[in-house]
Amino acid sequence: MALARALVFNPQLVLMDEPLGALDKRLREQMQLEIKQLHETMGITILYVTHDQSEALTMSDRIAVFNDGIVQQIDRPDALYEHPVNSFVANFVGENNVLTGTVETIGQGYCRVVLVAGGSVMARAVNVACPGAATSLSVRPERISIVTDGAACEGPNRLPAVVQSTIYLGDHALAVLQAADNGEFMVKLQPGAHGDLSHGQRVSITFRPEDCLALDPV
Repeated sequence: MALARALVFNPQLVLMDEPLGALDKRLREQMQLEIKQLHETMGITILYVTHDQSEALTMSDRIAVFNDGIVQQIDRPDALYEHPVNSFVANFVGENNVLTGTVETIGQGYCRVVLVAGGSVMARAVNVACPGAATSLSVRPERISIVTDGAACEGPNRLPAVVQSTIYLGDHALAVLQAADNGEFMVKLQPGAHGDLSHGQRVSITFRPEDCLALDPV
């Protein structure tokens, strides 16, 4: 009713402050579609405030991420998720794995990072200063593959890991691993792909350098 009363005057700007927070998941998703359709058909600007990152990605044309009242990044949802400008944005928007290390070399937009836990990986140099600087690496769970020890694996980034648990979520599953001193390293799996994984199993993880972002240290 409040939305109808606001729209009847054909406003140029509508402010929505956590409008769907009290709804269950199914109804919230239906209302998200309704609000997006209203936005498109009426051509009004909607300023939508939410702490739900998934909702922000779903609803928005542009997103502003704040930290302590300071804008960290304003961008399209896909750019915000794929190309965060710093560690805060990478960790705040969506699921994210963090590895820590020191920049060894930088060149042609990439850098080699020596991990605190041992080993090294190649990453895109997004927000790093120079060789010798500390960095936090960001890798999204869906960008990572799991292979069993001894299996053929292409690419420069391969790290040992130990399976902690698997979580079934319907359309996908999450494998929680111990990897490079990160006890909650998450890998998103396709349905049915987690059946061969068991607690304590030793595996390897691999990811492409372009999917690993070298950012400012956390």
